[in-house]
Amino acid sequence: MPENRKSLQEEFEPLFNPRAVAVIGATNNWSKWGFSTWNSLLDGYKGKVYPVNNRDKEVLGHRAYSRVIDIPEDEPVDLAVFVIPAEGVPSVMEDCVQKGVRAAVIISAGFAETGEEGKKLQDEVVRIARKGPLRFIGGNCMGFWSATANLKAFMFPLLVMDGPLAMVSQGGNIGGSVVSAGYTRGIGFRSYVSCGCTADIQVEDYIEYFGDDPKIEVILAYIEGVNDGTRFTEKVSRVSAKKPVIALKPGKTEAATTAITSHSGALAGSSTLYDSAFKKAGIMRVNTPEELLDTGMGFVTQPLPRGKKIAIISPGGSYGVLTADTCASMGLEVIKLSDETIAEFDKILPPRWSHGNPVDPAGDRNFIAYMQAPDLLLKLPEVDSLIYMGFTNFSGWATRFSGINKDITKIYQELIQELTKLIPGKEALEDPRTDESWMEELTKKLVESFFAVFGTTDSTDLEAFSQKLTSIFKNKKVGPKLKEQFLRTAKSFHNGTIGENMNPFGPVLEALMEGLLITWIKTYDKPVITTSFMEMSTVSKLGYHAYPTPERAATVLTKMMEYREYLEQKGIVRIQGPSPP
Repeated sequence: MPENRKSLQEEFEPLFNPRAVAVIGATNNWSKWGFSTWNSLLDGYKGKVYPVNNRDKEVLGHRAYSRVIDIPEDEPVDLAVFVIPAEGVPSVMEDCVQKGVRAAVIISAGFAETGEEGKKLQDEVVRIARKGPLRFIGGNCMGFWSATANLKAFMFPLLVMDGPLAMVSQGGNIGGSVVSAGYTRGIGFRSYVSCGCTADIQVEDYIEYFGDDPKIEVILAYIEGVNDGTRFTEKVSRVSAKKPVIALKPGKTEAATTAITSHSGALAGSSTLYDSAFKKAGIMRVNTPEELLDTGMGFVTQPLPRGKKIAIISPGGSYGVLTADTCASMGLEVIKLSDETIAEFDKILPPRWSHGNPVDPAGDRNFIAYMQAPDLLLKLPEVDSLIYMGFTNFSGWATRFSGINKDITKIYQELIQELTKLIPGKEALEDPRTDESWMEELTKKLVESFFAVFGTTDSTDLEAFSQKLTSIFKNKKVGPKLKEQFLRTAKSFHNGTIGENMNPFGPVLEALMEGLLITWIKTYDKPVITTSFMEMSTVSKLGYHAYPTPERAATVLTKMMEYREYLEQKGIVRIQGPSPP
């Protein structure tokens, strides 16, 4: 198909936003891929659906058609999903062209990835589709997701939701894992394509399409090989000037190169050549699926760092040391604190604190001082980014004390009862006119109880921190989401869904802390990357997520800095000085 005959947004409209879909090979036999594909499609899609099966007259309550051309003329079909043996695809593709179908996804395997004969079959399918013209995904893929149409055209159901990311993957398992992990972490995808053999639509075409969608902020890609390196570089470089493109590219060993050919039929090429092409195109290359999603989430939730100078806050010295070592080994500069800054920390931390970067309170139980530390560091012009360790999983604090003895359990039960009294009645919660001041009162009580556990009893400190948290409700971006979490927790009490939860207010406390974190990022316009310890992961309440290890946090910062440097070299973003607090 000639380049630029139509814009990709127009050309791909029947693919990503179809009015009607036919599934070729839909079946009642639960042991077939046609069964799970049909069920996946029915999960949320509101357009018309047509099962095509030359044996069954009905598929799960829907009238089946022997051929695509048997679907009535006055009922157009935009998209066809192929779940039949590869040898049957050409004849059915002829039917699709005759019917006027304009897009397809070929899940069927048995094309270029199988060798020369499979490549001939693939070329024949492409030739037929060109007559349409009909654009298609695959073959040998796992399908795709479009939030625009709420369409899951997968070979089996996947958990996925709308969001600011997009992904194209030449590996269905990796792509599906990344999308599912995003769902678990609370971040969604506007589009996801398992592109398989890329017989028709190329990886760079998807990236170009995603680049023109204003609702997509970051593009992820798993790439085993490309067919035209020059075309790829030219198209992607235009996209990376507007938004980040992050790629996972295997093939650094001979074993991987051989596996790529048998998997997707792609030309793996030299890893060094791909490094050069990616750098020219402005693509950040990562090494694992975890890094792919981590980095994508970093770009969505953080501003670009202005430089490589980093500060670290750690609740324990050992992890602070490891984090500093990790950052330095990745090219980040762990700055030395000035005498003036050390004097500021001397005012709030005990004499035994680390007196340097990383800032380690050395077991201080005044947790509010730990929460004041970010402001002291982020306001410094010499700090470009902050890694804040241990700032996660606030919801589990009460359960760590449960079961010690009956007296402690009784104390927590009485505290929960006191907090519950601040929740309005069920009817009041449903009334939008209800005064929302109860949320602020509940916040103050939570602060008082939570920080008492950590030894913070100074009433002035508690009041100041309560005011800092309640001010978040006025934030136009974070405030509404924070209120939603308060309402969910309150309604769960009235609905009786709290159960025996030792800390039913944990999600509210987590949302408050996360809101504070987002406020720091917005106030100082600097990245604040938080980590837990080891492989602990928490689901975000407001759209932010802590990384499980210092290595993964530092990797995100280095990739964000890499993109910043690319934009500066191209003159797209100028080097800026620090913004005032």
